Amino acid sequence: MRTGAMDIAEDAMSLASGVSGEVEVFAESARTTAIKVYEGSVESLVSAEPQGVGVRVINCRRTGYAYTADLSRAGLEKVVESASANAEVGDSDEYVALPEPRGDYPEIGGLWRDGVSRLSAEEKISLALETERAALSVDEIETVEEAAYQDGEWRTALVSSTGISAFSESSFCYVYASAHASRAGSAQTGLGFCAGREPSELEPGTAGREAATKARSLLGAAPCPTGRYTVVFDRDVYAAVLSVLAQALSAEAVLRGRSALVGRLGHAIGDSQVDLLDDGLHPDGMATSPFDGEGVPHQRTQVISGGVLQAYLHGTYTARWEGRGAESTGNMRRGSYRSTPGVGATNLILASGSGSLEELIGRVGEGIYVSNLKGLHSGASSITGDFSVGVEGHLIEGGSLGRPVREVTLASDLISLISGVTDRGADSLWVPFYGSVLTPSVAVADVMISGE
Repeated sequence: MRTGAMDIAEDAMSLASGVSGEVEVFAESARTTAIKVYEGSVESLVSAEPQGVGVRVINCRRTGYAYTADLSRAGLEKVVESASANAEVGDSDEYVALPEPRGDYPEIGGLWRDGVSRLSAEEKISLALETERAALSVDEIETVEEAAYQDGEWRTALVSSTGISAFSESSFCYVYASAHASRAGSAQTGLGFCAGREPSELEPGTAGREAATKARSLLGAAPCPTGRYTVVFDRDVYAAVLSVLAQALSAEAVLRGRSALVGRLGHAIGDSQVDLLDDGLHPDGMATSPFDGEGVPHQRTQVISGGVLQAYLHGTYTARWEGRGAESTGNMRRGSYRSTPGVGATNLILASGSGSLEELIGRVGEGIYVSNLKGLHSGASSITGDFSVGVEGHLIEGGSLGRPVREVTLASDLISLISGVTDRGADSLWVPFYGSVLTPSVAVADVMISGE
């Protein structure tokens, strides 16, 4: 199926026929909507249709890149010329090269649904308002700080002088709310969300009530005693942990010595029950596509099996750098046509265990349930592996949730938060806030909590 993105990519490639070296053209055509509501009214509505092309030229081991949103013939000619000129002055690097074709791309049905484009702006606003109303319907919810609906449709095409020709399209949407509860001078917030390929898959009422219930449950929270606890991480909290692990899994970070996983390949970094998959083909994942940011087919890479680190995530460049038969794992990601590809995770999937969150808490017996964390970006490092973040949640007492807890700090490290896993629920959920992560609730033993 030919689309505007593929037409643009092929037109730009035809204009690069006289360019020396290897040429790659990445074209993108997207449509996005972001709506925020507050107190029953629209606070902001941003609709965009980004469209453009990026050209990468590799000549004599020098790389040049240029991009443009001008898709006229003159604009395409200029961007090809700019990329070629940039390659002439770039630094020489023996490992740069465009990938060769690897055969047919996998067929993945249902990545694009017409529901996002069929829904009017008014109907999308209604979904955000319904999320807000659901949160406000819960007792002691004072306000909803933010209720939102977001969606996107993306069509991308990539062609190269090495013979790659690829096209993909996908859609995604989600709603979320941040609710604010108040009681006798105590105030707390909670987050709720749901996501899907099209709006018909969303449950805004459920998302709103989840945000409200989380906020209300934390009212009256206070610090707990300092000590070492078994911690049960809520799904969206452990997704944050896995997002830091994903950065450390980058072969580029490893090769540059900027990863906590340097030298760990083939060694146990997790409990024997920990299995982690990078799956670029999962039909429900936000990062799913037939190919990565340089046209290599996406695949399923078993990153951790039985607690043992089995693989780093590679692109063509890092595979050539490492040598020793290494190949791209299809993990080159692009933010948009404005950027060159870089190594990154696709859909990270942690294998689930058994039972609901309540059953998991019952099996743990005594500990802390963490429903929220603060300071991830400043307190967690994929380079050193250090974790020092603020957390909120509840004590676990006698197999049930006890009094709420706040103003405490979780101090650990990345490896300990993987190796200390003792149990998992069967309540896996896609979390869209840290890339694309599918994880259940997770219990981790012997975690230091600093409180009163």
